[in-house]
Amino acid sequence: MRTKRHCRNPPPPSDQTLRRIGEDRISSLPDALLIHILSYLPVIDAVKTGVLSKRWSRLWTWTPNLVFDQLGEWDEKSNNFVPFIDAFLVLHSSPKIQKLAIDMDYRKRLHLDNSMDEWLRFASGRAAEELNLQLSELGYFHSWDFRANVERYLLPSFIYSNNSMKRLNMSFIDVQPSDAISWPLLQSLSIRSAFITESTIQNILLGSPHLKILELSNCEGFDLLRIDSKSLKRLVIHGIWHPSGGTDDVLQISAPNILSLEISGHFYKRRVQLLDVSSLVDVVINLQVWVEDRRCVLVECSNILREILRKIRHVEKLNVGACSIKQIILSMMKERFWASLVSRRKNLILNVEPTRRNISDIACFLQTSPKLESLQINLASSHGTSRKVVESQKTASSCLQLDLQFDPESYATLESYWTPKNRLSKHMLAHLRTVEIFGFNETHDSNGIVIAIVRSLLKHAKVLEKIAIYAPEIEYYSDNALVARKLLTFRRASRKALVQFS
Repeated sequence: MRTKRHCRNPPPPSDQTLRRIGEDRISSLPDALLIHILSYLPVIDAVKTGVLSKRWSRLWTWTPNLVFDQLGEWDEKSNNFVPFIDAFLVLHSSPKIQKLAIDMDYRKRLHLDNSMDEWLRFASGRAAEELNLQLSELGYFHSWDFRANVERYLLPSFIYSNNSMKRLNMSFIDVQPSDAISWPLLQSLSIRSAFITESTIQNILLGSPHLKILELSNCEGFDLLRIDSKSLKRLVIHGIWHPSGGTDDVLQISAPNILSLEISGHFYKRRVQLLDVSSLVDVVINLQVWVEDRRCVLVECSNILREILRKIRHVEKLNVGACSIKQIILSMMKERFWASLVSRRKNLILNVEPTRRNISDIACFLQTSPKLESLQINLASSHGTSRKVVESQKTASSCLQLDLQFDPESYATLESYWTPKNRLSKHMLAHLRTVEIFGFNETHDSNGIVIAIVRSLLKHAKVLEKIAIYAPEIEYYSDNALVARKLLTFRRASRKALVQFS
């Protein structure tokens, strides 16, 4: 006879279980691990942990990453930011720190400069590996008169001799060393909104034998960048303006050993001329040129970009921003320049708005890239991010609502570049293997243009292996495989070609 079982309530927790539940397991961790955790907190929050217990009262004084952010953590009207940093550094106990980062609104004052000198002296004495000094004078950055006379923080002389620093990032600072610079371990240097001369740049390069990355953003004071360093591999020039206000100023760049170059931002009355960049592999172009006569902007910029394209025909990877594409195409459309712009690039990234006007832009780049193997198209929108789909539209059958009809006008434009009359058509897409399209959205007018691009590429790319379309904002298309199968109904020149939609 089977014994009848009775449901019983679980036994009450034992005293040992209760003690385990109420146990402070975080405090039981070793000091080294707790300090490591504190290093990820803003300094002001790390200090607050000192009230938890006696053991916690001094742990924050050992944190190795010191990040002070005035704009993000302090009231704009507060006058306690500088005294807080002064007091914190006095109480700090660790003999070595990893990073000192300061982000603050800067106004030229003697007592502030003295405090900042002491902060940097502290970082040098504690062998900091990273210095990040983001100073900003709000009235300066909100003004379009970039050439206005402003007083920046002058980097103290002792900082130019530092045997521990590996990364230096600074803005709104004047770099004027009086002696030779010695930064034997420096690997990355970023300078923004600063006055820096050609001789100072040479001084930096000579004193930084392991420097790999140099970024100059919105700086002034130089017309020639001659970089002979064999260690420097990446150069970024983001925006240049000239204090003299000349009408024909040229920024010349000679860097025979760098592998990666980025030229972006606004160039006020400045032309960029590449001299020796023979080792380049990777180039990013996204610049805009400002001149007084707005009618000349497009022509002037196209001439500048044409000369840049001529000097980088050998690079394997080119990334072109939306700001530069129109100007580049203008220079390409002049027939006599076609031959000089044909390149050996294997990877191409285009940032374009999906409009009918931009279809020919894409085709022009394909024409001048006969060895292209990988194409990435990032679809930008003049209205920002694409529209979100309302909840009422998210139905199980809505995947069938995706408009896969191609735009006839866009398709005809692309097809015109493959006609036998086009002397470059036989070389186009001969090596293209992968295509990635990012930013596909639910707006039907742009859908038709993108589908036209896909259809044309499938039709003419004979060794194509994959076309991937990424549509992260289309949340209501539940059957991505169905969409991919529909795209594969288009004529394909390559039997290996696959289409992915996600």
